[in-house]
Amino acid sequence: IAAGWLILMIVLGTAVTIFDIRRGHTPPIFQPLHFLVFDPLTIIGATGLIYAGIALRRQTDWHRRLNYCAMAMLTGPAFGRMLPMPLLIPWAFHAALLCTFLWPLLGIIADQRRDGRIHPAWAWGLGGMLVTEAVTDIIAFSPIGMALYKLVVAGSIGETIAPLAFPTFPAG
Repeated sequence: IAAGWLILMIVLGTAVTIFDIRRGHTPPIFQPLHFLVFDPLTIIGATGLIYAGIALRRQTDWHRRLNYCAMAMLTGPAFGRMLPMPLLIPWAFHAALLCTFLWPLLGIIADQRRDGRIHPAWAWGLGGMLVTEAVTDIIAFSPIGMALYKLVVAGSIGETIAPLAFPTFPAG
């Protein structure tokens, strides 16, 4: 059942992001094009780790750690609400992302203290997190990202927004 919900999460999460971009309503701490790419890719990356965890559900040591890393990926917005994000522009996204690595780091420390070793699932989970971030930046800051942005905003108010400029903060 959870695996099916993940597909719905990808579809709806992407749809909401596209809707916001087309309306020109990007959070003012993010570049619209970067937001368009990182929001869905973060959900897709987390889903990939969850599916890997589901595939390894009989190996509970792997299952728990991969799902823990997936959960960590999805805590970026929570950290974004706790950090002074306007002061971190242009690094706001990366600051929140860096905080998401604290969760697996805590798991690694716990493994080391409890077992005297670090479980290899952490490398795979952190690797999935890093690959998702790398692919996000490669796409967002490339001609592919620009073409994607133009396709998404065509015929909408979002077309008037510069893809890599930070939006202005709302008045009031």
